[in-house]
Amino acid sequence: MSSKKEKIQSIIDVFAKKHGKCCAGCDHWRWHNSLVGDCIQTVPVSGSERLTFVGMSSISAPVAAGHIVTPRDHCCGQYVDTDQVN
Repeated sequence: MSSKKEKIQSIIDVFAKKHGKCCAGCDHWRWHNSLVGDCIQTVPVSGSERLTFVGMSSISAPVAAGHIVTPRDHCCGQYVDTDQVN
């Protein structure tokens, strides 16, 4: 893993540990950066729908269809963390 990816993963891990149950700690979340990522538990949606959850209604570049983008602090009913120690 590159140094940049390791740094971002470290930031996400610290955030998840501090905030508990949230997208940052969920097995279904694939980060884009330290603030947002795709929820792969959701069904793919159109490009215009992907970014609405993070407050973006229009951008200058087209967005491809895919999974919904969520902020790291969000948590839904599909949360799973297989690495969590009980």
